[in-house]
Amino acid sequence: MQKLREMQPEDIKAVVQLIETHDEDDADEARESYQQIGGIMDQYVLEQNGQVIGVTGFLTPPGCDETHVLSWTYVHDDYTNQGHGRIMLNELIAFLKEQGGRKVFVRVSDYVDDEDGAIYAAALHVYQSLGFKLEITHKDYYDDGEAQMILGLRLKEAVNVPVEQEHCPVQFNSVFEIAETDDAYSFGWHDESESLFNVADVEIGLEQVRKDEGRAVFLSFPSNYAGVADRLLASGFTNTGTLDDYFEDGIHEQHFAYRF
Repeated sequence: MQKLREMQPEDIKAVVQLIETHDEDDADEARESYQQIGGIMDQYVLEQNGQVIGVTGFLTPPGCDETHVLSWTYVHDDYTNQGHGRIMLNELIAFLKEQGGRKVFVRVSDYVDDEDGAIYAAALHVYQSLGFKLEITHKDYYDDGEAQMILGLRLKEAVNVPVEQEHCPVQFNSVFEIAETDDAYSFGWHDESESLFNVADVEIGLEQVRKDEGRAVFLSFPSNYAGVADRLLASGFTNTGTLDDYFEDGIHEQHFAYRF
């Protein structure tokens, strides 16, 4: 990369302060993430006159070598509307293409502040101008009235390959509140059991969320996991869309929601 450089441990304080000027919740999550072992891997900063003025980077989901998700991408308030965000993203996207990436996704909130209006509208415009397409909108995801939008950008041509359904014995093993949300939950799961979960198993998790006064449960699974969608729909979940070719060409990430 020509303009971006790899983030170093000594950059964390400045980067977190930069993010905090835009979103305190993001700053808290970023600080915790960066301080973990390997937390600054694949994270980059943009400097000007020795000052960190921008941050971006990506995460690679487990089992998705060619799929990437943009991590915290912000420009210092004093340097916004000067093209720095576009410079960072263009360079990062070019890098991911060179590395053989297939798709990259980004998650954006539609939060509207009483004084500042739609605070992520400018970022959304930049992503869309670079070719990102809206694939899923999760209503009331972060909070009542605040949705999550997930956009995707294909980095190389799709390959049409036959996809077979897999009988994976998925079982749930935990219930947790989703980071950066108010009372939205998800279930942890594994596919090393002897049988697929049933409606009663789902109800155990839902009952725990009820006790915790949760608003909703959001889940996602590979689209080729046979039986999963049917069991979730029978339990009262709705299918909220798919991220196309998320795991590999032809295998999407299927999303579901349950609202109390």
